[in-house]
Amino acid sequence: MYLRKTWRAGRTVEVKKTYSARYGKKIARGNTIHESSEAQMKVNRDKAVAELRRILNANFHPGDWHAVFTYPMARVPTEEEAARDRERFLRKLRDLYRVKGSELKRVAVTEYESKRIHHHLVINDLPSGMKSVKRLWKSLLAETYYTPEERERGEPLHLRFPWSPLDDSGQYGKLAEYLIKETEKTHRKAGAVHKWRYSCSRNLVRPKPVIEVISAKQWKKEPPERHGYYIDKAASYNGVSEVTGIPVQETVYVEVQRVTIKPRMRC
Repeated sequence: MYLRKTWRAGRTVEVKKTYSARYGKKIARGNTIHESSEAQMKVNRDKAVAELRRILNANFHPGDWHAVFTYPMARVPTEEEAARDRERFLRKLRDLYRVKGSELKRVAVTEYESKRIHHHLVINDLPSGMKSVKRLWKSLLAETYYTPEERERGEPLHLRFPWSPLDDSGQYGKLAEYLIKETEKTHRKAGAVHKWRYSCSRNLVRPKPVIEVISAKQWKKEPPERHGYYIDKAASYNGVSEVTGIPVQETVYVEVQRVTIKPRMRC
């Protein structure tokens, strides 16, 4: 017997097959590939990527945004100041969405290791356009971070806003991997302001697995095809756990159908 866990997240279906000591005969452990601490870190990182991938796939859609909020070059905030800026911005951003007749959905990540401190946000689109979101961030920075020249002009001279609309694939695993990589070092630091790799608004769906006990000695060597879906091989895995040495098969299916993004105002 083996266990099959199935998650449904947006236009993706994820299937994980593995063995458990509770069911069937014992499975001999294979050799671990790396030393245990190194392997465990990789397992934890891969688990974090998978969890965030499902959250992104379940809650965000083509045309929503991955946005980076930066600071003027005149003064770099401390970690504590940046944390306060982020929390204040998110509160006001939630109010802004409400005034615009929408509800904010967001995932937030702050990065400051070996780079100028900046905030990543994955946020849902505003039908009226995203310029008001940029204006809000600039207004919160004006008093503390602008130079006199920038205040006179009404905006900082060196403030960049890298924004990217989410594509029509419905599979945002690469984005999840990137965001987790951004905080790989900082969230473990002693005294780190942000203890978690990322934070989410409370209104996000967090997909839960359907768990089944399959009465077969083993699964097929190659994962089966699923009608209307393709297998994202880059996000899938077929082998053994580097920590337990027990066989595992993880398959990410993505719906083939494409969604057309309607033309809209530029952000």
